[in-house]
Amino acid sequence: MAVGAVALLVVTVATAGRAQGPAPAPLDWWADDSARVAFLVAHGRAYHKPPVIVWAPTDSLDAAWVAAFTDSLAAGVTGIKALIGGPYPWQRIETRPVVFYLSPGRFVSHADGRDGVFISLNRVRRREAPYLHEASHVLLAPKRPFGPFEYSDSITQEKAAAVFPFWLMEGLPDYLAQTTAARSGFPEGDVFEIGGLAKVDSVCAARLTTSNRRSEILERVGHSGPLEALFTTDRQMVAPIYYACSQSLTKYLVGRIGLPATVALFPRIPDGSWLKVLRTAAGESLEDVRRKWLTSLPGRTPEPQ
Repeated sequence: MAVGAVALLVVTVATAGRAQGPAPAPLDWWADDSARVAFLVAHGRAYHKPPVIVWAPTDSLDAAWVAAFTDSLAAGVTGIKALIGGPYPWQRIETRPVVFYLSPGRFVSHADGRDGVFISLNRVRRREAPYLHEASHVLLAPKRPFGPFEYSDSITQEKAAAVFPFWLMEGLPDYLAQTTAARSGFPEGDVFEIGGLAKVDSVCAARLTTSNRRSEILERVGHSGPLEALFTTDRQMVAPIYYACSQSLTKYLVGRIGLPATVALFPRIPDGSWLKVLRTAAGESLEDVRRKWLTSLPGRTPEPQ
């Protein structure tokens, strides 16, 4: 998860006028990042293995395990970098390492918009941590401003969020993480129990079939703008479906235009030209690609009316 405060703003505006029942409460898992870093600097240790640095508390994880894990994680991130290609002039991280903070507390794992990845120790212990997914966010981020929250005023943030492909922002990191984990054996956490790229299409279709929020979710997968419920206490009601289907559509898109062309869309997102680039690469519009993807899902899930 790599989007920030603008989504919370959009949620607040969108839910403020609901008349029936209490509005879902906004979530903000970035708020304590500086405190998490300060805690680890005071009570932790940094493990260096290019292209990663891992910060871990000294009293919570065995040092020998963290050292061996850091070696494995470095190999995994190296694999993602090979899939992405480059380095490219547009990459924000340039040649710096990806810094992982294994932090106490219960929060949504996330990238910080710079070089950092914050992972809950709870996820680490349960072997559910999305290390490679979050590292992919860092490696795919173009220079600022990119994400809607990186613009200076709330009006520009809202306009940027309305045209931002959040589904692709989550789908491609999932694709890269699952591809790398399958090739290398790295223990990437399966947060939403999707089962990898081989199962993602059937899982997306099955979850859409049984969800009473199917139309709301599909309205955002393949279309711009945030799925507001992801950033509220309703997150667990929609995230398992949204992430599965975003990964499925991204897998389909990569199959159509190739991984290098899909990666090359990212620096074209801020000025909106990514849609024209995609159309040229695919030979048809994103909407046509999306429609064919839906038809290709097991059970031929129809577009909601």
